[in-house]
Formats: sequence, C-alpha cells, structure tokens
Amino acid sequence: MLLLERLLRIFEVVTISTQPATDASTMVVNLLPYYLGMAVPMALMLGTIITMDRFSRSSELTAALGAGISLTHMTKPFLAVAAILAVSSILIEGWLQPLGRYNYRTVENRVKQTSFTAALREGTFTTVGGRTFFAGTGGDTSMGPIFIYEAETDADGVETGFRLTTANEGELIIREQTGAPVLQLASGQGYRVANGFRLSSDVSFDGTSVAGMATIKPFRVRGDDEREMTTGELFQNRAGDRRTEISRDVNNAALHLRIAKTVMLFILPFIAVPFGLNYGRNPSSAGLFIGLVSIVALNKALDFAQNLGASGAIPPWLGIWGLMAILAVFAAVIFFKSAFKMGQPPLTSFAQWVSHMQGRIKTAVARIRQPRGESLRA
Repeated sequence: MLLLERLLRIFEVVTISTQPATDASTMVVNLLPYYLGMAVPMALMLGTIITMDRFSRSSELTAALGAGISLTHMTKPFLAVAAILAVSSILIEGWLQPLGRYNYRTVENRVKQTSFTAALREGTFTTVGGRTFFAGTGGDTSMGPIFIYEAETDADGVETGFRLTTANEGELIIREQTGAPVLQLASGQGYRVANGFRLSSDVSFDGTSVAGMATIKPFRVRGDDEREMTTGELFQNRAGDRRTEISRDVNNAALHLRIAKTVMLFILPFIAVPFGLNYGRNPSSAGLFIGLVSIVALNKALDFAQNLGASGAIPPWLGIWGLMAILAVFAAVIFFKSAFKMGQPPLTSFAQWVSHMQGRIKTAVARIRQPRGESLRA
C-alpha cells in the first residue's frame, strides 16, 4: 500500500527504458527497505492493539487477571517481539535502506540516459539527456514526423538558447563499429535560437543524422547524501571530518534519528497494550484508529525534529530525544494506570471525557440561546 504512490513515478521513469519490467522491478526492490522502516513500528503497534482487543472481547483478559496474571506479565511477549524487530530495524535502517536508496538512484540515472531508440517509439514527448523528442508512428525503424528540442548551456550550466529540428520522416539505424544508435532525418529544417530568444539560423536539409548517446555516464559514488550512508559510516563521521560535503549537524541528526527509531520499538508495547484494553459490554475499536494516527504523527514529528537539528536551529539530539522522552513518559503513565490502578482503559476514559465536554458545551450553548425573558421567569 505504501508503494502505490511511488509506483506511478516509477512507471513514468521506465517508459523510456529498453527493459521496463526489469528496471521497474529493480527500483521497487530497492525501495522496499525504506517502506519497511515505516511498516515495522506500525505493524508492532497495530498487532499489539489487535491482540489485546481480542483478549478483551473474548473475556480471556478478565480470566487471566482473575487468575493472578498481571498486565505486566502479559506485556513480556510483545517486548520479545519488539527486541526481534529492533534487530531487524538496525539492519533495515542502518544498512539495507541506504544501499537501496543509492541503487534506486543509480537505476533511475541509467534509465534517464537511455538512448532515443526507446524514446522514439512511444509517440509522445520524451526527454532523454538534454534532448526532448517526439516522433509519429511508423514501421519498425521508420517514423515521422520528427521533432527534436535541444537546450544549449554555457560553462556554468545556464541555458543560453536552444535548437529545434523538424523532419517529415526519420529512420533508426545502428552503427556496426560502435553499436550506437543513429537517427537519419529526411526533408527537414533546423533552427537555432539564442541571445534572448532571437532566431540566429534557419537551415533546410534533405538529409542529416543525429547520433544517440553511445555511452552512459557512470553515477556518482555513494555517500553524497546522508541518507545513502550506513549507520556505521554516520557514526564514524559524527565529527564531520570524514565526509566534508555533509555537515556535522546533518550527519548527527540522521544518526540520532536511526537510533531513536530502534529505541522507540521498546516503548510502543507499553502504549499499545493499554490502547487495546476493553472492559464492559460495549467494547470500543478506537484503539486501532488512534494507534495508526499516533504512529504517523510520531514519524512526522521525528522527521521535523531531524530537520531542525540538521539546519542547526537546535542541537541534533535535542528535538529527537526530547520527543522520545515525552513518548516514554506518556507510555509509563498510561501503562501504570492500566496495570496497577485497574481503572478504566485510557481510551474509554478519554471517550468519557470527550462526551462530558460535549455535554457541557451543549448546555452552555443552550443557555446562551435561551431568551432573556424565559431566563428571568425561570
């Protein structure tokens, strides 16, 4: 489900690939560690809530508590699961995710440099390298009409003009010596526009050739982005002296975030167990919704804290571990009240409080709307 939105972008990228199925599959596989990092805490939270909710609905929880089995004892299996998931999280967040992100970008870079042998068969505008192509439908190698747009840039990469080439028809051939694709154009015109979009040349031709990209430029080395670095590499660079292109705050904020996400797995069971409790004849299923919203909100809050630390607005550790401290205190309070006070479950108490506040608001609104004469007579 988490991959569905990204799949649309992947399909858009591989439309110009000569091997779309292979490239799309490779990109999806490399994205899996990223989404697993989001799915692991969510699965632990929701799985714990569902289990405790079923215990409550089937009266097994009441029987266990009546037999002297405490809620603390029933939480131990969830902590064991959290420990296993913590080990997997270290592997996913610290190693698989950075390598997968880099491999995804490598495949994307290679696909975008694909020669126009694939681009010209789609009948749509397609950008390959610095050129934008459009070709009408044709046979196996012939096609037409042809439109080619090529931007011109200076040494600083600033666009200074562009070239336009049009032709009634074209044919793709492959050079025997190099294997490079060549597009032969017939009955066309070429235009060059520069210096404030002023037409500087206009050439007609009966035949010309446009060479495709014979070699693919290799992708940069891994580590240009802190998200491509493993946890070990981030730890070694915490002083900012090994990878000077990445600032120390950015490096340390990413490192603290990965450690915090692993520690968070040991806190979640103490929140999920109280959220799954249901006493009484009318059990509520609000725990699943609140648990899901809580995980999403917590992830967004951690990302925001990381961005603050990376920008230098606060120390890299302050925002992330401040949130973790608040989360730990919240978990300790609701678990203590549920396990040792034996009061109403947290969500039941919250629902009763909301209902009470709604009643007070309705009463206050009714008093405001009551006519003054009726109020005096009363």
